[in-house]
Amino acid sequence: MTQPTATAFLALWNSVSSARLQPEYEVWHTFEHVPERVGLPGFVEARRYRAHADHPGEAPRYYTCYWLASLAALETPQYRDVFTHPTPWSTRMRGELRDFLRLPCTLQGTRGPSCAAQLATLQLRSQAPDFPAAVAGWLREQVQEARLVRASWGSVGASAEFPLANQVGVAAAAGHDHVVMLEGLDLTSLQQAAAAMARTASPDWQLASPPAFFELLSLVRQDELDPPAGPRPAARMDLYKAYPTGDNA
Repeated sequence: MTQPTATAFLALWNSVSSARLQPEYEVWHTFEHVPERVGLPGFVEARRYRAHADHPGEAPRYYTCYWLASLAALETPQYRDVFTHPTPWSTRMRGELRDFLRLPCTLQGTRGPSCAAQLATLQLRSQAPDFPAAVAGWLREQVQEARLVRASWGSVGASAEFPLANQVGVAAAAGHDHVVMLEGLDLTSLQQAAAAMARTASPDWQLASPPAFFELLSLVRQDELDPPAGPRPAARMDLYKAYPTGDNA
């Protein structure tokens, strides 16, 4: 079966309530939650990342990018079902997520011959709904000159209704939001690229938040699932029972 081309992506940032919860979160997210989502209609693949630690012992931060055939993938009955009827494990883990931000984006551009394990995410705010042309040109130039392996960028959807809102208390700011993902060979090169991008800011656009840096943990594609798509997979109760208390007391 031919893998559909992604025209959108769902960007998700989060942390967890405690560093002691990390082993359970990693297993749940890798083996139950993300494969369940990727098997839904309109999903193409997902990439999971963990942030480079700022301070030893702190709760880790994560970024997940779901690549979608279109944003309509987030409006299907199947997607609504997995959200409104979570597995027992997902129910438990939802209460442990922190610093949650969810931005569905229409893909506006991508450039690069391959992908890389090191990632930087940036959130832009501009005065116009279209992705800033100057930024897109700058990103293409960085890949052409081999300062980045890959760059992808998109504009946050503003009209569709999604079942899971962003964390309560996150204030809406004036302007239109966009997401940029930079992939590089090492952390240092990404830090330099993110800093250079920040220096190009203009009255037409600004960084909405500091860049964040991550390393790839896992990748799952719909056409590699067993089965690749279809009925909702069974909950991983075998793994869930390995963490009877949540390991976060």
